[in-house]
Amino acid sequence: MATEEQPIKKVEPGGLLADVALFYTQGYRLVHICCTRLADDSFELTYAFDKEFKLHNLRITVNRETEIPSITQVYGGAFLYENEINELFGVNIKGINLDFGGHLYKKKIAFPFSMKMAKVDATCLKGQ
Repeated sequence: MATEEQPIKKVEPGGLLADVALFYTQGYRLVHICCTRLADDSFELTYAFDKEFKLHNLRITVNRETEIPSITQVYGGAFLYENEINELFGVNIKGINLDFGGHLYKKKIAFPFSMKMAKVDATCLKGQ
């Protein structure tokens, strides 16, 4: 079975809106925005777009201080993804059209998904 290419274009925060607007004008729908904390305490955001079952992605790598423009002026429904990423990871997304101001979820700690994972001793995984 052949796999279909799903291109990933790396972009800088300053070029994000132009690339997103291009997908919009070409008739793509926003599928999701995914955020992952990387080992060096930076964050990788992947914006996925679909048209006719063809997936295209934009990817940004940023640190907590980097400002990312909201894409809600192009895709209004992105406000949920962006609030979640801002609230759970602490990524600095500016200009969200419906900003929950850190109150989308009830949390005991700020930015719970930005924390470093504890190292696990392999012996405890073996039940010893």
